[in-house]
Amino acid sequence: MPFEIVRNDITKMPVDAIVNAANSALVPGGGVCGAIFAAAGYDQLDRARRTIGHCDAGQAVITDGFLLPAKYVIHAVGPIWQGGGAE
Repeated sequence: MPFEIVRNDITKMPVDAIVNAANSALVPGGGVCGAIFAAAGYDQLDRARRTIGHCDAGQAVITDGFLLPAKYVIHAVGPIWQGGGAE
């Protein structure tokens, strides 16, 4: 399969999954995360994330896409930058 870069609104793309940069509590924020929750149907996606509850940094969890044209949302939790001196 060829690699293709597409510039678009990810909440409007009919894909298998989109990836959400999440926090460990999976609580929705603003920006892209807020747009994903709004487009998916906030209440449905919020219920799904509450059921999961928590995700450690370096891990990911998956939910349905609900009202999104994407089948799934992968919520990936990255590390928090602490200035480069933290161990």
